Amino acid sequence: MSEHDIDDMEEDEGIVSKDRESQLEMMRNWFFEHFEDPANSMPYESKEGGYIWICGAGPHDAYSELYDQFSDTVSHDIIDELANELGWMEWASKDYDYDDIDTISEYRENFDSAIVSIESLLDTKVEKRVSDCFYRLLFANTITALETYLSDAFIHTVAPDQTLMRRFIESAPEFKNQKCSLSDVFKIVETVEQRAKGCLDSLVWHNLKRVRPMYRATLGIDFPDEIGSIFTAIDKRHDIVHRNGKTVSGDEVCIEQHDVVSLISTVNSFVEYIDVQLNGLKSDIPAQNTQNRWRNTKGLF
Repeated sequence: MSEHDIDDMEEDEGIVSKDRESQLEMMRNWFFEHFEDPANSMPYESKEGGYIWICGAGPHDAYSELYDQFSDTVSHDIIDELANELGWMEWASKDYDYDDIDTISEYRENFDSAIVSIESLLDTKVEKRVSDCFYRLLFANTITALETYLSDAFIHTVAPDQTLMRRFIESAPEFKNQKCSLSDVFKIVETVEQRAKGCLDSLVWHNLKRVRPMYRATLGIDFPDEIGSIFTAIDKRHDIVHRNGKTVSGDEVCIEQHDVVSLISTVNSFVEYIDVQLNGLKSDIPAQNTQNRWRNTKGLF
C-alpha cells in the first residue's frame, strides 16, 4: 500500500465526524493535493484546441474523483456542492512525476497528437450518406498513427546506436541470408549502414508479422501476446485503402463511430506497452550499451 493510500484512508476516517464546512475544506484540500489545472502540466494542441493527455494523467472530472474517494464517508449533497464549486472542467493528475515528461520522445508526442486529432474529428457531425466513408477514413488513419509510431520509434532508437544497428543487421532476414564474395567485403562494409537504413525506410511497418520479431531481436522488446484485434483492424485498413472499402469477396467494410473509438483504445494500450519498454531500454543504453534489459510490462494490455 502506497503512502498516498495510507494518507487517504486516515483522511477518510477523520472526515466522518466533521461538520459540513470542515468536510468541504478537507475534500477541497485532498482534491488540490492530487489534481491540478492541465494548463500547468499538459502539452496543448493549439491546432485542435485541446490538451494532450500524456502518461495517463487525465482527463479527470471533479465529481467522479470526489465520489470515488468520499462517497462512503461524506453525504452526496456535500460532494455535489464541492464538485459544482470546482466546475465541470477537465483536471490533470498530480500523482504522476511530471519531471518524466521531459523524457517523452518526439515520436510518442506525434502519436498522441495524431490520436487527439482523430478524436476531435470523431466529434464532427456528418450526414448519414457520408458517415460510412468518414469513419472508414478515421479507422484507417488510426492504423497509420500506429505504424508511424512503430517506424519512428525503431529507427530513431536503432540508427544512432552502432550496437543496436549491428544487432539489426545480424538478425534481419534481408541481410542474414545474403552471400558475398571475399573481393566485395570492403565495399559491403562501406555501404552496410546505408543499406540497413534503406531497408528500414522501405519497410511496411503495419506488417506486424515482420515488425514484431524485429523489435524482439534488435531491442529485446516484446509485443503484447493478444493482438488479434489489431491484426483484424490492419486487414480492414487494407481493404479501406486498397479496395475502396470492400473485401476481396465484394462485401462492404462497415465502420461506425464506436469501431473507431474501440480501435483508438486498443492502439493506445499497444503503444503504451511498447513505450514503457523503450523508455526502460533507453535508460540503460548510456551506461551499458551492450546489455538488453527492459521493464516487465505484462498485464498492461
